[in-house]
Formats: sequence, structure tokens, C-alpha cells
Amino acid sequence: MVKRCTGEDESRLLDFLQNDAVYHTFLLADIGNYGFDQEFQTVYAGLEEDRITHVYLKFYGNLIVAGEAGNIDGEFLRTLTEEWKPDVIMGKAELTKAAGRWIPGYELAEKNLYLLEDSAHLIGEAGLPEGVTMKKGMPGDEDKIHAFLMTIPEIRALYASKEMIADRLKSGDGTHLYLERNGEMIAHVNSAAKSPFTVMLGGAAVKEKERGKNLEALLVSRISRDILAEGKKPCLFCDRGEEHNLFVQIGFQKAGIWGTLTPRKPEEGKSRLPSYILVYNRLFQDLMDGVYEKDSLLPSENVLAAAYKVSRNTLRQALTILTQDGFIYKRQGKGTFVSYDCRRNEKKNLYNFLRECAKEPVSRVTMDYNIGLPTNIAKQKLKLKDGDEVLASNNVYWGEEGPIGQSFLQIPMEVIMGSGIDEKEPDEEQLLHFMDSLIYQKAVKAHMTIQVVAADEQVISYMDIPEGTVLLHMEQILYGPDYTPAARIKYYFIPDKYQVDCQLQA
Repeated sequence: MVKRCTGEDESRLLDFLQNDAVYHTFLLADIGNYGFDQEFQTVYAGLEEDRITHVYLKFYGNLIVAGEAGNIDGEFLRTLTEEWKPDVIMGKAELTKAAGRWIPGYELAEKNLYLLEDSAHLIGEAGLPEGVTMKKGMPGDEDKIHAFLMTIPEIRALYASKEMIADRLKSGDGTHLYLERNGEMIAHVNSAAKSPFTVMLGGAAVKEKERGKNLEALLVSRISRDILAEGKKPCLFCDRGEEHNLFVQIGFQKAGIWGTLTPRKPEEGKSRLPSYILVYNRLFQDLMDGVYEKDSLLPSENVLAAAYKVSRNTLRQALTILTQDGFIYKRQGKGTFVSYDCRRNEKKNLYNFLRECAKEPVSRVTMDYNIGLPTNIAKQKLKLKDGDEVLASNNVYWGEEGPIGQSFLQIPMEVIMGSGIDEKEPDEEQLLHFMDSLIYQKAVKAHMTIQVVAADEQVISYMDIPEGTVLLHMEQILYGPDYTPAARIKYYFIPDKYQVDCQLQA
């Protein structure tokens, strides 16, 4: 049988995993760091007569397995992966291979696992070439570390997320060492998973023109010496033959073979959707269905990654597209918010774009109005008679940090009075509500023009933006039930604050 583990199982889980600590570095590290109550991590134990025989750990999009290959619980694996498709399954090669028989669509790759027992053959830093300095990565170094690792094809995919590197540097969860020559990074290594017994190394790489100078061995020696001083043993993966394996030359010995199962590549001529498209589609549908309401704060990346059973990197790709599509937006230091209103489809085709289409909540609206004779163009567009007066108002829509849009409205006073508003001493709150909402409810159709404009004196004084700022501009004529013009409205949108949704009907 297989059970989901809790904190009560920690002691015997650790006893089981410590018996083969080098193979279980990731498991010991993840259980020690994150325990049993994180949404992105779940630990299961295979039991025989209440004795642990296997461990299965879900960590974001990864599945790590431990135990003997002979009696792995295939039915459990099949059920576990029916809806959740791991990005990678890993563990001892023979165990991973056995797991693959129960999980179709994956292919096996193997690498040698090496362990360092002592420092006898490590290289000292006296061997550093002239002009080369060794540095420890600090918060703020993530840009140059990421840029360097992106030049190394063999490991580029493992370090695609710069945020992951930044998080590690900030939290101290891993150590990054690198070499520089004249301010340019030329070599790198880092510690990854840390258990009470072993530390996994990764990211060992040297710039192509600097290879053959023992730089990789120097870095690995330094970080390994520090790990040994903590009473732990460094380990790493490598697929080079021992004759050309620099890690063997500095004392690492083969401890076994590590296996990984990854989704099988599609046959040539056939396509497979990237994993981020699948989670994008699910998030999109949840937004359409109102699972996440307009202006609400989305759960954290950790929570979303666990809920949609993907890695944080995959999730971020999906969130980036949703942001570009205008469904969500980010506020610096506050998180990601929903800009899509699932209830918009239930509304009339005519509504206030400045209110309904803002990507962030409208915190307030200020107005500057007067009542008098119209301009000639307003008289023409609103089909007014000589002597007819209009309400003219500049309304500014404010977000959290300042103005995000403005409207200039011209409404015949006949329409205003027909709504029960006192023309001589109008109630300002009532008047604003009429301009912000009621006028659209009274309209039955509209004519609209759209263009991009540079901000002029009409808007810069109200929106506090530089002259010439590029704005999206729309002009709309609303028509009442008798099909006479009811309002002329000019909208000015700061482009990155709005996604204007026009519902058209033939």
C-alpha cells in the first residue's frame, strides 16, 4: 500500500533514506527544507507490513523515486500520473527504468553519479592563472551568472530561470562560485540540493576559449573543500568517460548510475504543444469561468505551480502570455492581479471603457465641469438647436499610483434634466454617477472612432503627463432610445493601463 506522509512519518522516512544517502540527496534536502505542508510538495511512502520500502516525492513538476526496482508500486504510479504529467522522473537508474514501464510516453537517460570522500586530490587555489580571480556569488550577481550559463548549451535548460538563481543567492540556499578575468565571467559552479550528509553540485562550466586550463577543477575543488569542512560529502552527475573526467582526477569516485525519465520527443513531422501552453489554456479557462475575479490577487507562483502541477518556470511562461494578452497585470512588490472581468459578457454592449476596461482597480474619479453653450463641432455632432446648452466635463480616472485615463463628455442639458438632476444646483455625486454609468444604460447604440494621439494641453494638465505622451484616443457618440444623440465622449487611455474590449454585434 501507499500512504501520503505527514510530519509524524518524518523520523522513519529519514531512517530509510539515510541508508543510501548519496542517491537520496534530493529527497533528504526537499523533506528537510519544505516538510509535508507545502502545496508544491507531496511525499508518499510505499509500505509492506508498516515498513517503508519506497518513497515517492512530488516537487513542482518533478517526481523523485527511491527504493528497490523489484517491487515498485506500478498501479500507484499509473494513478498518480493519469492527470499530473511530471516534467521529469528521477532516481536510481534501475528503479527509474522500472517506473517507466508503468508510465507511457517517457524515455530513459542515464548519467554516472560520483561521490567525493576526502580532499587528498583536490587542487589548491595557488593554481589560479595570473589575472583570474575567484568570487562567491552575492545577491545582485544573478544577471551575469544567468548570462554566462546561457552561453553553455549543455546546461542552458537547467538554468533558464534567472529568478531561480536570484532566489538562491538571496536565500543562501545554494552557493555559486565563479572565476573572472578582467571583469568577465569565464567559469562557474554551484551547490544545489543539500542534505545532512551530501551536497549535490551543478552548473560546472567554463567559457569555450578558456577550456583546458584546469579552471573547472579549481572551482570544483574549492567548493568541495568547503563542503567537506562542513562534514558533508560532495556529489555530482557526469556522463564523461573516466579517462577524460576531471572530477575523477581530483578524487571523485563513481557511486552508481542515475536515471531520468522525460517526455518522449515527438516523431519528426508531428508537433507537441509546449508544456506552458497547456497550463496557459487551463488558466485562461479559469479566468473565463470566474475562478479568479477581476481585481483579485492571484495566488503566489508556488501555490499556482502546485495547483496546476507544473514547475514555476513553466508557470511563469504561461503568466507572461496572459499578461501580454491583457488578462492579468503585475504590481511591483504586490503581486499579480486579474484584469479580466468574466461578467462583462453579461453586460450590455455599451459601457464606460474607462471604468470597465482598466487593468487595475479605479480608486476614484475626479471631475471638472461647467454648463453652457456647446462648441460648433459639439452642436453639429449632437444635433443641437440654437440656444441648447450642454454639460461639459473633464473626468479623470485614478489608479493606485495616479491618473490612468481621462474622458471629456458633452451631454445635452435636456438629457440631464430628463434624468431627474437639478440643472441649476446639480448634486455632484449624482451627476458623476450619471456620467460614469447611467448615460451608458440609457444608450441603445453608438458610433465610435479610434486613433493614437500625442498628449496635448487638453489632457496633460489633468493627467499630469508630459506633452507628447502617446495615448489611445477614442471618440464615441451615444444615441438614446429615440436614436437622437445623447452624449459625445472623448476617451484618453494610458496604453499599458487598459485593454479595451469592444463587443460588436451585427
